[in-house]
Amino acid sequence: MTEYRIDDLARASGTTTRNIRGYQERGLLPRPTRRGRTAIYDDWHLRQLRAINRLLGDGFTIKHITRFLTGLQRGAGLADVLDVPDLTDLLAQRWSDSPEGTLSVADLEQRLGPIDPAGLAGLVDAGLIRPTDAPESFTITDLDAIDNFAALIERGMDLPTLIDVHVRMNEKLEEAARVLTGAAREEVARQRGPGWMPATADENAWATDLVATMRRVATQSSHAAMNRALDEALRTELRLHQQAGKHVEPQAADAGSTAQPVP
Repeated sequence: MTEYRIDDLARASGTTTRNIRGYQERGLLPRPTRRGRTAIYDDWHLRQLRAINRLLGDGFTIKHITRFLTGLQRGAGLADVLDVPDLTDLLAQRWSDSPEGTLSVADLEQRLGPIDPAGLAGLVDAGLIRPTDAPESFTITDLDAIDNFAALIERGMDLPTLIDVHVRMNEKLEEAARVLTGAAREEVARQRGPGWMPATADENAWATDLVATMRRVATQSSHAAMNRALDEALRTELRLHQQAGKHVEPQAADAGSTAQPVP
């Protein structure tokens, strides 16, 4: 497990040391362990800070977040914790849980290696980073994706290839998302009529249940479908790799070598 001093934790999470101490005072963040006079934080603190940042970015107040985290610790249902009673609030929720943060170019290069201007432009075009008002600083829209890139770069892949793969995959996933959400819209139109909007509490409850169920089913189905597709794709690529190997000419013997007669 990675360990952080408070300055390192602030940089990694995209917040400030003052905010970290304030969250601790409010009970939003566990106290660090102590080694002498040094406070030591870990990955759990980092995940908690990223969750707080995400909720603040979605418009929640510190009071809301305190109730949210306290409610989860008590085992309350998510709807009860967030006070989400209707369709409007449900639709306003951010479905993506990708952690965000702020990193300098130096921080990015520490993870991904040297990045030229074309590489930075590619990350921006792919929607993975956004420029900030501060020079040489970027908002990272998906820290997990950057960490995944870093893991593959360590294994020899290059950044332009990873960006290209990311863009092409997201185009397919966006198309799948439109298919799934379009099916929900068509079902509402079939049952209630085109352009229908809930007007009563019962209608609102029906629409909310439909959208929430669609989200759950779509998420589970897409994960399962991706795993099945990966299994088949890996088998196909392995066959192609093996077939290519059969057509490779055996390496010729060194020119200077001489065959020895068989006794």
